[in-house]
Parts: sequence; C-alpha cells; structure tokens
Amino acid sequence: MKPTSYRLLVLSALCLFSMTIGAQRFRHHEFSSSLGFGANIGDKEVNDMFDRYDRRYHLDANDEYEDLVGKSFVTFNLEYHYRLDKQWAVGAIMGWGHSGDSYSRYDNVLEPVEGMANNYTTICKYGDEESNTFYLAPSLRYAWFVKGKFRLYSRVALGAMRQHTTFKYRELTRLEMLCDLDHLHIVESPELLNQEQNEKSDDVKWKLAYQLTPLGFDFGIEPIRVFSEWGYGCQGIFNIGARLAF
Repeated sequence: MKPTSYRLLVLSALCLFSMTIGAQRFRHHEFSSSLGFGANIGDKEVNDMFDRYDRRYHLDANDEYEDLVGKSFVTFNLEYHYRLDKQWAVGAIMGWGHSGDSYSRYDNVLEPVEGMANNYTTICKYGDEESNTFYLAPSLRYAWFVKGKFRLYSRVALGAMRQHTTFKYRELTRLEMLCDLDHLHIVESPELLNQEQNEKSDDVKWKLAYQLTPLGFDFGIEPIRVFSEWGYGCQGIFNIGARLAF
C-alpha cells in the first residue's frame, strides 16, 4: 500500500471514529419554545372582573374569540432543562399569556309624551377586557417511556405569576324624537347625545403559578425534536413546540 493511500485510510478511520463518538455523546442542555392554548389559571381573575361589571351593567359577550381556546387563548413559552439522564430533567419555564374580549348591550326605553312625538332613549353600553400574564417556575420532568425516536413524559412546575387585568367601560345615552303615526305629518328624528360615561378598572396581582402536564410526547433525532403536551396551568391546556439539545 502506498504511503498516500495509507494516510487517507487512517484519516478516514479517525473521522468515522470521531463522528461515532460525537453521535453517542449525551446532550445534557436543552432549550424549548412553544405556544400554549386553552383555559389558564389566570382565567379566574378575568371572570371575576367581568362578573362585577356584568352584575352592574348586564353586558353581553360579542364572541370575538372561540370558547374552544378559553379566555387565555394564547401563551408564548420558553424552557430550559438540564437532562440528568435519559429519563430525568430539571430546569425552569417562563412565558407570557394574553387574552381579551369585548362586550356590548343596547337598552331601549320609550317614554310617552303628550303631543305629536315620544322620547325614545337608547342606552349603549360597551366593555373591553384584557389580561396579560408573565410567569416563571422551576420545572421537573420524567420520561416514563423512551424508545427510538419517541418519548412519553410527565412534568410538574411550580413558581410565581404576575397578572395585569384591565376592563374599560363606556356608556352612551342617546335621545331620539319619534314620529307619532296617528298624525299625517312627519316629525324629524335627530339623534342627540345626552350623556357619556367612562370607567376603567386596572389591577395587577401576583399569584402562585403551576403547570401540571400528565402527558407529553416528543419525536425526533438529536439535537432537534418537536413536542406536544396536554395539561393545565400557566401554559394552558394544549402546548406545541420544538426543542434544541446540545
């Protein structure tokens, strides 16, 4: 064998050995990002806030967002976990959540007046709610089924959450002059703005944050995997994203 051919053979063997060792090296660090959907532990504050205004003003939801995803309809999540082995991992999760909805109601009151016309009063009510959350929590994950490219796991996280809720209310009272149909002539009906009322609720609270994930599933070949999770807590009910390990 020529010296040049021998050198090439040795170099190829060393490269193959290095690639094999690299592929077998266990990656301990893992970053994840995801989107979460569905009911959230912050929904109670939103519901309590709306109930106060609903009892006072009897508003109706405009159904701008589907009930399928709940009040806290989206969260953006970031995670870091240190994998102790193929089953156990410890780390932390953080993220932001947002929800919002609008409400309205129109109450009409007809007040008879002697003569040719009546006073027709319309009370127009408008409400807008918004909730923004931020959470940070330590996390513990356990993979109870690992086979090839598939992994099933459960996870629990416990920490703190900041929630900022606002409700803006606006009320307009309009007075219109209605024609008395018993008379042959017509009375114009100008719309007059009588009264405008504004109110705003702005509240910030800190509370216990948690995420309980009985079932998580991820798939892929290191270093990139995709995953989905089902649970309840600060990330919502359904969570989907991707992971990078190194």
